[in-house]
Amino acid sequence: MPRRALGGAALRESGSGKSAVARPESAYERRTARFFTVVEVILVVVPVAMVAYLWLMGGGSLDGLQDAFAADPAITVAFVAAMCQPLAAWLLRFVHSHYRAGDGGYAVANLIGLVCGELLLQNIVGVIGCAVLLWRIWKRVVPAGEFAAWRSERSLGGKLADLSGVIVLAALGVICAFATWRIDLVA
Repeated sequence: MPRRALGGAALRESGSGKSAVARPESAYERRTARFFTVVEVILVVVPVAMVAYLWLMGGGSLDGLQDAFAADPAITVAFVAAMCQPLAAWLLRFVHSHYRAGDGGYAVANLIGLVCGELLLQNIVGVIGCAVLLWRIWKRVVPAGEFAAWRSERSLGGKLADLSGVIVLAALGVICAFATWRIDLVA
């Protein structure tokens, strides 16, 4: 969608002829930007913490790490789920940029999908972080009608395109959740 500068604010022209103006800078929006940054950093640190934990649990050697994976398949599933967190952080960057540009419907829909994906990945830190972000922007987006406009203006293909990253994360989450449930059934 083409963007052009208009009086210092970006203007996005939608297919219906309506336009969304970028969010004005305010203390609330600066705080929201900090929340996005903190959640992104935490999500990027999750796999590093998982690798450090497994490294220490395995005795600080590659053989110990392989033994830990072989001994407990739940550790392997948790490792895969942790490795999905940078993808969630990357998706949050897109969500934040769309939110700043005035496309709040995109942001809300993707945050709802990210909460669901994090639930499936069983990452409580990601669930809480995305839920807090959703709560912060919900107050600005939904009463203004941006989410309703996104739902009514976008076709099914457009909605799927907007949610494509979240769909991939949710698919990975379904695989991890199914594997966890199967491991729990066997144990």
